[in-house]
This record gives sequence, C-alpha cells and structure tokens, in this order.
Amino acid sequence: MQIINDIVSFIKTLSLVDIVFFFAVVALMLLIVTLIHFILENKYNEEIEEKNINISENNNVPISINNIEAKKIEQNKNNDQEILKEANDLLEIAAALEQAEPNNINLNRYEEEQEEKAIISYDELLERTNEWAINYSEEESIAEDLTVKKVDLNNLVNKEISLKPEIKVSVISYEKEEAFLAALKELQHLLN
Repeated sequence: MQIINDIVSFIKTLSLVDIVFFFAVVALMLLIVTLIHFILENKYNEEIEEKNINISENNNVPISINNIEAKKIEQNKNNDQEILKEANDLLEIAAALEQAEPNNINLNRYEEEQEEKAIISYDELLERTNEWAINYSEEESIAEDLTVKKVDLNNLVNKEISLKPEIKVSVISYEKEEAFLAALKELQHLLN
C-alpha cells in the first residue's frame, strides 16, 4: 500500500508536460518493439517460403510436412552412419596402436646421465634420505631445550651414519611456569 501511495505522490509532483512526455516515450518504445517484431517475423516467413520454393523446384514434388519429416529422418540416418564409420575408424586405430611395438628412444649422453640419476619413485627417495649424514665436531647445550652443534668442515658428509629423526618433547617445569606467569602479571600491571 505504501508503494502505491509513493507512486501517486510522485505523479502528483509532476507537471502536465512531464506526464505527457513520459507517456509519449513509453508509447514510442512500444511502437518500436512492435515494428521490430513484425519486420523479423516477415523476414522469417520470406526465408521459409524461399526454402519451400527451392525444394519444390529441385524435386518437382509438392511440399508437404511428411516429405520434410522424411528428409529429416534420412539426414539423421546419414549422420548416424557417419558416426558409426568414425567409431569403427577409431577402433581400428586403437587396435593398430595396441599391436604396434614401442620404438626405442635414442638418448644422447646427457639424457642418459639424467635418466640414471633420476629419482623414480617416492619409495626410492625415502630410501636415499638416510644414506648421507652431516658430521659434527662438537655439541654444546646452551639450555635444557637448546643444543648447538659445530659442523666438521673437513668431513662434511658421512655415508655410514643413518639418522632417524627423533622428536623430543620437553615440558617446562612447574617453577619456571609459575615464574613466567608472575612476570606476565607484573608486566600487565605495569602496562595498566
């Protein structure tokens, strides 16, 4: 109801010239759309008549709906035959490819080297991870949780050592945790 009241109040604010201009524009738009519709419909009818005349001149047979339907069915049969012929050709090609022996690929020296060094599978990659290890000359514990190791620069890699990653979980002691919480409370108090 409010929308209708708003529309009525908007129309009341318009002058007579505005209202006449608005309805004139709407009427022109309707006339243009109708004119375009009739032109397109006329063109479509002319094209159909031309096609019917061409078909009847070529066949010297009067056109009927049954003749047109028969031609459509014949075209569909021809299309189906073409599709079957293409499918048979594809099956013959697939059979020929299955019977064909693979050709040997001639690799140059670089390609052969890369092929030999290539990691083929994930399993092989996992096997190779433990073949090499870094040698350390010294270890030093700075804190309970932190260990610093010095790398031996003379013998960087050791083939014999296989290391498995170890996960160490260390828990902070109760006293350290209490001291940390007290420090946080003091910092909060200072910031406020």
